[in-house]
Amino acid sequence: MTILIVGATGLLGRATALALLKDGQRVRVLVREPARQPQQVSALQQAGAELVAGDLTDPASLERACTGALRIFACAHSFLGRGRYTSAQVDHVGHSALIAAALSAGVHRFVYTSALGARENHPIDFFRTKHEIEEGLRDSHIPYTILRPSSFMEQHVHAFIGKPLLDKGFAVIFGPGRKRRNFVSVRDVAPFALTALRDDTLLGRTLDIGGPDNVSNRDVAAMYALRSRQGRAIHLPLGVAHVGGTLLRPLHEGVARLFDVAAVPDDEWDETFDPRALLAEFPREMTTVERFVDERVRDWRRSRVGRGR
Repeated sequence: MTILIVGATGLLGRATALALLKDGQRVRVLVREPARQPQQVSALQQAGAELVAGDLTDPASLERACTGALRIFACAHSFLGRGRYTSAQVDHVGHSALIAAALSAGVHRFVYTSALGARENHPIDFFRTKHEIEEGLRDSHIPYTILRPSSFMEQHVHAFIGKPLLDKGFAVIFGPGRKRRNFVSVRDVAPFALTALRDDTLLGRTLDIGGPDNVSNRDVAAMYALRSRQGRAIHLPLGVAHVGGTLLRPLHEGVARLFDVAAVPDDEWDETFDPRALLAEFPREMTTVERFVDERVRDWRRSRVGRGR
């Protein structure tokens, strides 16, 4: 049985692909411009993955990739995309084309990565698109599982807040940053993707997945500053985010969307998650934000020692 992974060079796709390959599964990966991601592509090929060049904006490549595949894991997105790879082209048109190609190829199962809170009237277009693709997948009659993870710690905790604070000495937060949010580690989401692809446990399910705690961006910055004994958060007014999104949209739609997210008032979009129902059904230890930050700061300290600092 061949499993196609669309988005295999991303955090969740790579973790899932490597776990499947280690388990002896046949994995095919659709990769856009392999030469631009040589390390990730090489690791996947060395582990035994079959490579197909192409992407979600190329319907012909989707047809090639789906031919002979029995299961698909779609975990690519273009939240920060621009030009040919805008979110509209990748997340909406591209995933719609992928569902059509899967249906034509007779794929037996489609596992789609949506987002926690996706809904028709969401204030951010990316989440409205996720909702539309969910509906399209259900209407396609392909057996499916929809995973809705909260914000990945690797991006929203570390890349957006922790890493700048550690590397530059400060992190920018729009507004007071007191809104409580849920974050989940990729390593805690990948097992659900594996279950959805391997057996029938999650077939026909739409599963919300989140971490064990809800904390604010201000809290995250404080955790990094306390553990590293350096750095601080710089707070800018929400109005700056609104203006920034407006000015940047003609230049870079994806970055403008980041500013749009920052400009949304706290009471318009609930980003918390109660994990009790999830953990009652699927008992496991989920990574806390504090544990994740501890690990990242420890890695940062080791890298400084390695560089003689």
